[in-house]
Amino acid sequence: MQLKSNIPISKIDCYINFAVKAGKVVWGVDNLERAKRAPAVTLYDETLGASSRKQLEKYCNEKKVKSLALPKDYLNVVLKRENVKVISISDVSLASAILAYCEE
Repeated sequence: MQLKSNIPISKIDCYINFAVKAGKVVWGVDNLERAKRAPAVTLYDETLGASSRKQLEKYCNEKKVKSLALPKDYLNVVLKRENVKVISISDVSLASAILAYCEE
């Protein structure tokens, strides 16, 4: 799924930050594969490398997890961290709010 260009993303920022503060985030592709449970949604930067993207797509297809591509450096700006390419949100209500907001 691709983030539509006409969607204001400030609400998505809030949902992502709520998930981080609540500790409902899995960071990175490698940690995602080691997680005990499959997340509700996976968000990734469009600059994610080809091999990591292939690994993420394989995981999402196997576990039936929705993924959302975000613009370049979006996660770095929202989270005020460097080199964040993939986060997965395990909280179902926050994940469904993000997906519902994107589909509007």
